[in-house]
Amino acid sequence: MILVDTHCHLETFADIDSVLNQAKTCSVEHVVAVSQDPSSMRSVLDIGIERPNSVWVGLGLHPAWVVQNENSLDLALDWMERHSSRADVIGEIGLDFKYADDRRQQALQRRVLEVQLDLAGKIRKPINLHSRRSQRQTLQLAIDFKQRTGLNAQMHWFTESKKLVRICNDEGIFVSVGPTVLNDETVQQVALEIDRSLLLLETDSPVPIDGIENFPGCVRQVAQTMAKLSGSELEDVAAQTTGNFFRFLGVDQP
Repeated sequence: MILVDTHCHLETFADIDSVLNQAKTCSVEHVVAVSQDPSSMRSVLDIGIERPNSVWVGLGLHPAWVVQNENSLDLALDWMERHSSRADVIGEIGLDFKYADDRRQQALQRRVLEVQLDLAGKIRKPINLHSRRSQRQTLQLAIDFKQRTGLNAQMHWFTESKKLVRICNDEGIFVSVGPTVLNDETVQQVALEIDRSLLLLETDSPVPIDGIENFPGCVRQVAQTMAKLSGSELEDVAAQTTGNFFRFLGVDQP
């Protein structure tokens, strides 16, 4: 059995190899290490180069960082483009209107996101999208990206609306479920709406969930919960979501 954590901040752990070894004891063999600023992009790239069989590299600028670092954007985007050939995914990118509290900042986030979407299209890589308080806007950009490029898009932690998940199903947009599904009945009901062929799993670790420690190995608990909710076997959920992940990347499964 093989599981995949499709979204975590691996560079923030003090002992990365220990975390990855712990994940493997939980059958988590693959981890997507997303980034959010210039420092984490450099770190994630190094981590992926050193661990090519288990870590998939996500390069991107988080929308919250974008509005807090306007003077650094050109340099960051230039670095990202120069190193983008080593990325497996462009992410974590998107919109976040919690941090963009006026139209100018929202327009800035969208402009930087569109630059990153254009880069993803140019290098033929899928995207990993953040959408706090901007779910509809970000989803529409994901749909436009897929229609324009034929590449895949993942809506990270997108489990707040059955209606929006159904749109994802119709448009072929992948949706990842995280540890909130363990205890939140609303999230559970939304997660059950995700088309099985578009379901991905994630932890967003090391962000704690309800004060509980979170790491890539926790994907196994997410998979177990999804199996219980859907009346499936854990092995079937693992096989489905791992296959989905490699289809999302557009590569053959090892």
